[in-house]
Amino acid sequence: MKTIYILAAGNVVAGGIISFLDVFSFCNTYWRRMNPGISEDLFHCHVISPDGKPVNTNQGIQVPAIGLEEPEDILNADAVILASAFVTNREEFQHYLEDFTPLFKPLTLFAASEKPLAAYCSGTMMLAASGLLNGRRATTVWWLSEMFERNFPKVSLCLEHLVVSDGHLHTAGATTSNLSLALHIIGLLAGEQVANQMAKILLISPNRSSQQPFMNMALAVDGHNHRDELVTKIQNWMQQHIQQSFLLDEVADKFAVGKRTLIRRFKKALNETPASYMQRLRVDEAKRLLETTELALEQIVERVGYEDVSSFRKLFIQLTSLSPRAYRQKFNTHACC
Repeated sequence: MKTIYILAAGNVVAGGIISFLDVFSFCNTYWRRMNPGISEDLFHCHVISPDGKPVNTNQGIQVPAIGLEEPEDILNADAVILASAFVTNREEFQHYLEDFTPLFKPLTLFAASEKPLAAYCSGTMMLAASGLLNGRRATTVWWLSEMFERNFPKVSLCLEHLVVSDGHLHTAGATTSNLSLALHIIGLLAGEQVANQMAKILLISPNRSSQQPFMNMALAVDGHNHRDELVTKIQNWMQQHIQQSFLLDEVADKFAVGKRTLIRRFKKALNETPASYMQRLRVDEAKRLLETTELALEQIVERVGYEDVSSFRKLFIQLTSLSPRAYRQKFNTHACC
């Protein structure tokens, strides 16, 4: 028998917790069917709250939970998962952090055991806030990535992966990536064969490896929430002139600022250079055109300010993990090829 604790606080996302409970419950049924002589469940799951009271979801639903009598009681678990809360802005993040803080002590004790410790979506922000991710690789929900990087610069964020393992710490991306994380934990605790069978039973694709194709700059939190008015003006200008080819010197001249100053302020405000920001803008627009039109790639490349189709294809793959053709097949419901 394996014991799993799901740490939950704040306005938890119900689907995340329930999905875990469902996956491990189905796994128990499969385990008993494959092992008729065994009556004991493979997994015992418990939701743990800071005060032992039920946790409330953002929809007002209460999820039953228990508490830890002593912080050391967390060591009874074979794996611990940090649930996600409903976080869409800085204020909600701060509320979540305040609610979750009482769980940091047992969390740190468990981390020292080097048993599997996992988090997904906004839950990875609590794992980062505990300091346990410092100097490690991790992933998180893509639309909170800028807030994440701003608050936790010591964590190496790897958004190109859906699930990232660094030692005994395992993190996953946006909400439904918890299904991939559940398979990953099953593989760690019960073996890859059991995990593969659960993937088939529950129709969870084991090949979902990246959240990059789903990223959209317009939805990213903090993308325009910095306080540098100059950078905001340039961001808006870039958005309006996406088809225009220009040099960084020309942008600096247009906004009466030195090139080095422009780069420095962009990096401070957005944690990237003007050139990389413009590249992402153009790829985002190309994604929109691939999703909504049947334009040839050559036409799309021209519309987003590029001339070399080959170099743009390489950039597109780098930022989305898919070729333009594969992206269209995945997201354009009217595409015929």
